[in-house]
Amino acid sequence: MKVKNNEILNAVGALNKLLEVKLPVRTSFQIAKLASKFKDPLEAFNKVRDGLVKTYGVTSEQGTVPGATIIKTKNPEDLQKFADEFEELMNQETELVIDTIKLPEKVAATCDACHHNLDRVFEIEPSILVALDRFISVG
Repeated sequence: MKVKNNEILNAVGALNKLLEVKLPVRTSFQIAKLASKFKDPLEAFNKVRDGLVKTYGVTSEQGTVPGATIIKTKNPEDLQKFADEFEELMNQETELVIDTIKLPEKVAATCDACHHNLDRVFEIEPSILVALDRFISVG
């Protein structure tokens, strides 16, 4: 599957949330594998992004975050070059072998009152589903 850098960036935050959820072993393993497959492309993205920031950015002496790197140039053409190169970076595609993760509709749970084992509906925020749309199915 071809995956763009912007899709990876959107998915990583959602994956990190799912990595904290108790799920069946198979689903948990698939989520962990997907997170590990995003590791190398994400590191490459960060290196190139940091290079762009060093090329076009300056260190802020004032402002809301002193010492933070900001993209500020005297030449508007440089700012446009940064924007163009950053957009190109965001749209770069990486070929990854990814199996679709099937999220369960129900997960095992224990009743707080009587400690009886039961299945409960698996609830997940829509923001996670949107970010992982290409990589998951529900059912």
